[in-house]
Amino acid sequence: MVSKNPERGSRNATTIAIASSKGGVGKTTTAVNLATAMAELGCHVLLIDLDPQAHVAAALGSPPAPSPTFSDVMLGHLNDVQEVVRLSPTPQLMLAGSDKRLAETEMVLSAKIGKEFILRGALDVARTHHDIILIDCPPNIGTLTLNALCAAEHVIIPADMSVLALEGVSDMLDTVTTLRKRLGQSLNVLGILATRVDVRTKRINESISQSFRDMFAEALFATQIPQNASLNRAHMQGQSVFQYAITSPGAIAYRALAHEVMLKLNANIPKEAVG
Repeated sequence: MVSKNPERGSRNATTIAIASSKGGVGKTTTAVNLATAMAELGCHVLLIDLDPQAHVAAALGSPPAPSPTFSDVMLGHLNDVQEVVRLSPTPQLMLAGSDKRLAETEMVLSAKIGKEFILRGALDVARTHHDIILIDCPPNIGTLTLNALCAAEHVIIPADMSVLALEGVSDMLDTVTTLRKRLGQSLNVLGILATRVDVRTKRINESISQSFRDMFAEALFATQIPQNASLNRAHMQGQSVFQYAITSPGAIAYRALAHEVMLKLNANIPKEAVG
């Protein structure tokens, strides 16, 4: 396989990993809809799917990744992620998508020296073609997730409103601390995102929310993502929530989250995206 050595662009992307050690917290839903919202607000966005389940492409109604695949990038057969970037159905949103070989690829990578930094090196050119790079991580803290965290400047940690979610967030924060201390990573926790919030269970929500506030203080996003049928239905239809139900509570929440993220990254937002 011969690498294309893509030309450099003129942009300088901010890279954000969306990571959780716990499955079922709306991680991929957040990656897809946050990426779509930011693209629709004017950012040139690249959404990378590092989860071997490859749900991102399906959630956007995009066909499976063609050959060569993202595994070829991670295994060093290609030089840069930009070589496997492809169009999505949403203007200004590009995909670099998972493939079924990624699970096997992760096992191969586990034996390599410097395995945590493969993705960071492979984003060298891709960063110059996009404003924002979002990385949807697997629901664990394995080699692929560590690659995402080492490639990113920021991490968003989704957490559903459950007691078990507290432990999952703590595990991820411990991992961030370890990467800072042992690998010298300047990784910033952009925020902890409350997801699947059921407005009907106010007393339970308030109890868990208070526990989150007590443990994580100002790390929580002001925006909360509600339990909303439109989010699940949009995913099943291969659409973002903005395509499926633009006025739904889920769409409103993810649009608000996009604005909140942009405010936190104000130095890196295109002027046309603010408003």
